Amino acid sequence: MQEPNRDMFPTPAMLERFPNITPLLKNEAVETAFMRHEALSVSGKKWFHLLGLISMVLIAGSAIYTIAEALLFKGASNQVVSILAAMAAAAGITAQIYSLVAQVKSRWLVNRFACERLRSIKFQMYALAATARDEAELAVRARQLTAVELARLESELNMGISIFEAFVPEKCVIVPAPGPGPANPDITGEAMTAFRELRLLYQDRYAAAELHRLRENRRVFHSAADILYFSGACLVLLSLIAKTVPGVEISAWVDFLATSAFVLSISKTVLDSTSLTDPSAARFVRYREDISEVERRIERGGTLDEVVPQMERIALGELEEFCDASKSINYRL
Repeated sequence: MQEPNRDMFPTPAMLERFPNITPLLKNEAVETAFMRHEALSVSGKKWFHLLGLISMVLIAGSAIYTIAEALLFKGASNQVVSILAAMAAAAGITAQIYSLVAQVKSRWLVNRFACERLRSIKFQMYALAATARDEAELAVRARQLTAVELARLESELNMGISIFEAFVPEKCVIVPAPGPGPANPDITGEAMTAFRELRLLYQDRYAAAELHRLRENRRVFHSAADILYFSGACLVLLSLIAKTVPGVEISAWVDFLATSAFVLSISKTVLDSTSLTDPSAARFVRYREDISEVERRIERGGTLDEVVPQMERIALGELEEFCDASKSINYRL
């Protein structure tokens, strides 16, 4: 998405289109908390991946140099370069240790979790429009329910990364008590249209964009894997021929390149693990299918108090899958 979080922060034009549901479009308490957690999440993700990539490059580079010393230089290596390689390896290990001690990954994931819970809380308020008589009543009920849910979320976040184990999506679905009614058709009509545009359509487009990005990345990753595997296998075969067939001599470069190819393939496997390409792609495909089911229910006459909880169960279920998948994200060589 070129402008992320447009669903959380509607444009002035959107506010003008839906004048009767301003308390739903502009939820200051949720938006303020979201901005705080979003900043922490973006910063944590940036540092986690930066430190991880630095450590991978330094450790893999020093490993390849060590192989070169053993196979190519054979005691004739430059001592200064050897010291620099050792320092690079030490720096890579230090980066990984710092990432663990500072809990950079946990900071990123916990704040990402908080952002998605806040997003869901904001859109669950749309169920209140099903029985709201006027905008003033809608504002009061939204404010009261928001305060309750924010306090509940802060209590959850106090658990840190262990919240991923305790998270049960169904328990986070709000089922507000019906208002005194009767419902205001202007409010329910605007709320349904806004919910479809800001929640359903936005999430469907987001999932489609992520699928496209992941498929492009997977194409590049798989090509690199094929090249590394095939190259390493061919070089190993040449090395074995040189060692088993009398009279066949081959350069030490073959052993060096074969071993280096497998070191690089290990690094590539680590990158695959951190990208979660295949699990994420499958997750987003299911997510789009589930969103389509919510749309079909609306077409069949579903009301806000029916479709809002249905969509939020789906969104929170997708968040649970992200929590499970994120456990395998690491930069351990």
